[in-house]
Amino acid sequence: MVNLVEPVQPNRKSWKFVRELAQAAEWHFDWKREVPALDEAYLGNGVTVENHFPAADGCLETALKDLDNFFKVSGLSAGGGYKIIIEKTDSACFEAYRLDIKQDSCRIQAGDAEGVRRGIYYLEDLLLGSDGPFLALGKTERKPWLKSRISRCFFGPIKRPPLNRDELADEVDYYPEEYLNRLAHEGINGLWLTIVFSDLCKSPSGELSPGAEKRLAKLRRTVNKCLRYGIKTYIFCIEPRALAAVDPLLLNNPVLKGPKSWNGNYCFCPFSDIAQNYLYETVNRIFTQVPGLGGMIDISYGERPTTCLSADFGKDCPVCSRKTPGEIIAASLRPMEQGMHAADPEAELISWLYVPENYSGDPEDVTRQMLDIAGKLPEGVILQYNFESGGGKEQLGKYRHAGDYWLSYVGPGKKYETIMQKARERGRSISAKIQVACSHEVATVPLVPAPGLLYRKYKAMYELGVSHVMQCWYFGNYPGIMNKAAGELAFEEFKSSEEDFLLRLARPEWGKYAVRAVNAWKLFGEAYCNYPLENMFQYYGPMHDGVVWPLYPEPVDMPLTPTWKLEYGTSGDRYGECLGMFSLEDVLTLCKELSLGWHKGVEILRGIREKLADSKEVRKDVSLVEALDVQFKSGYNILKFYALRDELLRTDAGQGGNILDQMRDIVLTEINNSTAMIALCKFDSRLGFHSEAEGYKYFPAKLKWRIKLLKNLLADDFPRTYERLAAGKKALPEKPAKAYCCNSVKYEYTADFAWKADYADGKLKISIDDFANAKDSGFGIFLEEKPFYPPQIFNLKNCCEIEIPLITDEKEVGFNIFKTDKLNSDNGYNGWVTYYPRALRLALGYYDPQAKGKLILKKSEIKEKNSMREKLIVQIKA
Repeated sequence: MVNLVEPVQPNRKSWKFVRELAQAAEWHFDWKREVPALDEAYLGNGVTVENHFPAADGCLETALKDLDNFFKVSGLSAGGGYKIIIEKTDSACFEAYRLDIKQDSCRIQAGDAEGVRRGIYYLEDLLLGSDGPFLALGKTERKPWLKSRISRCFFGPIKRPPLNRDELADEVDYYPEEYLNRLAHEGINGLWLTIVFSDLCKSPSGELSPGAEKRLAKLRRTVNKCLRYGIKTYIFCIEPRALAAVDPLLLNNPVLKGPKSWNGNYCFCPFSDIAQNYLYETVNRIFTQVPGLGGMIDISYGERPTTCLSADFGKDCPVCSRKTPGEIIAASLRPMEQGMHAADPEAELISWLYVPENYSGDPEDVTRQMLDIAGKLPEGVILQYNFESGGGKEQLGKYRHAGDYWLSYVGPGKKYETIMQKARERGRSISAKIQVACSHEVATVPLVPAPGLLYRKYKAMYELGVSHVMQCWYFGNYPGIMNKAAGELAFEEFKSSEEDFLLRLARPEWGKYAVRAVNAWKLFGEAYCNYPLENMFQYYGPMHDGVVWPLYPEPVDMPLTPTWKLEYGTSGDRYGECLGMFSLEDVLTLCKELSLGWHKGVEILRGIREKLADSKEVRKDVSLVEALDVQFKSGYNILKFYALRDELLRTDAGQGGNILDQMRDIVLTEINNSTAMIALCKFDSRLGFHSEAEGYKYFPAKLKWRIKLLKNLLADDFPRTYERLAAGKKALPEKPAKAYCCNSVKYEYTADFAWKADYADGKLKISIDDFANAKDSGFGIFLEEKPFYPPQIFNLKNCCEIEIPLITDEKEVGFNIFKTDKLNSDNGYNGWVTYYPRALRLALGYYDPQAKGKLILKKSEIKEKNSMREKLIVQIKA
């Protein structure tokens, strides 16, 4: 394969979708009927809006302006006979509203301005879903069971490496008016953005942090602008964060120093007057300086080290070791809650326990620790947990464990239920962290249109008494049908069926084709449930950007890259890294079902597109599902390609032509898939963009790059492989590598140690002779039981022998052993094969899959290989 340099990322100024978000959403009226039914009001002679609601600090202006524009676009004249009367009445709760529709008027009644806003938007949807300027007579009363529905700016900076951009430190407006208007229409009433305490507050010497005033000023502007659309701003943080040894806060206040955490910083110990005052004053200052903030979402435990709880649940701290986990977190949350509510009694403090459980069999004591926290949560604090964590479902006859961030798995996880029940018993409000528009399953599209899955998820939340929801991480927040569904479900009482809800949801956009659109959505939901329930498949699988993955007929042992990152480049051929607890065969089965089922839904929407050709939203919705169709096909094809390559690697010399033909067919199909995606990307600039990556995982130039690579395969690699087969050789040449035969008794020597390996009765024994005899000598071992899969990693300290269970049908395994004491002059670790650590990958570590040789497990394997070589030599000479 020709190695071409990857194309550079599109410049941020070319992000067309940002400009589109600043444009007004288009209303599409499919009004063909002219005569009202007996139970309908007729608005065709024009409308007059009478606003009798008391002044509400200008926050109703945007909704009233929207209603005025709505009627202008609809063609209904102003000053007409039908009256829309807006008035204040008592209501059940905040945002509740009532519509009283009569022959001559429609009254929108609410107890607060936000209830009026919801009533206005609901009225617009009723008219958009009608086939004429008609409203069904009667009264409708709606109230939300979800108080706070928090999302995020789709393209805002994430304040994380590698770019470390801070939206409060620049002059960019991340909240265009029409973008906020659209979010408000979709039921969003909160947006979160990231802050760090030290950026906004005073230093230990009493001075403001550099840039603090600028950040606070922009935060105030953001808060005020969003409030005009009924949207509150929430600050998100991970506080009190563990402190570096040189942090002035720690140097000036050593009493804050807890045990060292996993990232090398020192946990924040909250049990001192200094700690309590710091937390109170910091939060109080922020909420005093920025009036109108909705609240704060704080990862109190999990994602990054915070309090001493982050170091073995406080056991390593002389103070916290005498406290329970709930007491430790309460000690940090209580002063923050008091500081916040002293400045603004209405603000909300949401404590997020981020325990994602990426693997099955998470220790049960973690649940006990979380239960203790839930049982001791301070008053005035809302508890949040990932809705799917600790859950799972059956796929292909086996129970599969869910980690976190799933749309295809409804939930709730058992641990969510258990922990939140404890919080409810304590009288605390509870929040669910979910993903609405899309999740880690596939986040290179703005949304995955499967609103039926949201219906089931929100119904489960409703039954559990959830009152708050965080609807996204850095992705999963683009405006569209999924946001809209979530906003409607926040007011749903679940007295009607899922089908009824979907029909109501579909009518404003799809009109008389709503039934067909719902049928497509149902197929999408059914298909999407086949997504393999495995976090590693989300994190490293091909469903996000397989359309730009190269294909490698000859193994190169290149690792897969995180789906939410750009700096790692494009994924290689180590497909096993994304399978987790699944077999390749099972993943192929599920991905095929996903792809085939999705395509059926696409065919339905394609049939509607031409009938609603004047609707830009419909055209984009159809192109979106077509893009997902291509991505799912490519994901399946990539895995099938490597399954075939595995077959080819095991095939005898001179054999495998049929397998090679199938691999070549996949390459041809993938050229077509990448070509199709180019056209889709040019039509829809959202495609390929990943909000957490802060850039594009695929885009036209990179798709062309991949096409060129694949064409090179057809021109060079495949003809060369066919020639090898014709010559009676193995289809794929064996990659040169060091080899060691187990049970050979001999030691293998490296720079300053030697080792030998013995294998018998399903056990691999490694013996080490350390020449240095250093007391702190450390060794690392990589054992790759199956090619292209992650290795087992073993670390030895003050030990020169290890016995590893190894039951395998493989005749050889990948292996490396190296010294971990220090790096050599080339920044590598001396070993059997020098090991140069790669960039850290979540759950996969620093290992380099190319830094290995092979252990021959049986002597007979050597004889078989020698015999084969002798036969080949005879054939060649003949």
